[in-house]
Amino acid sequence: MFTNTEESFGIIARLFHWLVFLMVVGMLIVGSLLDSLPDGAVKSLFIGLHKSTGVVLLLLVLLRLCWRLINPKPRDLGASPFENKLGHLMHIFLYLLLIVQPITGIIMSQLAGYPVKVYGMFTVPAFFGPNPQLSKVFSETHSVVATVLAISIVIHAAAALKHHYLDRDRTLMRMIVGK
Repeated sequence: MFTNTEESFGIIARLFHWLVFLMVVGMLIVGSLLDSLPDGAVKSLFIGLHKSTGVVLLLLVLLRLCWRLINPKPRDLGASPFENKLGHLMHIFLYLLLIVQPITGIIMSQLAGYPVKVYGMFTVPAFFGPNPQLSKVFSETHSVVATVLAISIVIHAAAALKHHYLDRDRTLMRMIVGK
């Protein structure tokens, strides 16, 4: 089934979830290695790929959020209303981070005077002119958000494993196989 039901996630929600997850983990790994690369063609290539993938990731997250808004998620399986509310807040927080992270990267790049080209197909319109001091602020923000995002992903995964192994409910399996 393509859409969610009261009891399960549809294939589209699951594909969005796992594709975004894999892309974010890849972006966090590549982003953390960029500073250690020597200046040159290889570093420029990875920076270009990082920026391009960031724009695509932002678009995917926005599409995923639209899908979630028109296709409500299955009912909560947690026994505790407090844990269910905490889970909802974590999902909101993750969406916020997934939107803020690429936006801070785009702004940082534009403020540093570098265009954001998406796989050589088009350039993101420049909303900001060069401002090196402000670019440094956005660079720090981009780094901090990356760290908070990585920690949040670990917490989210730990909660899914808790549901699976301790609570013995179908929360994790619904996102893996839909049922």
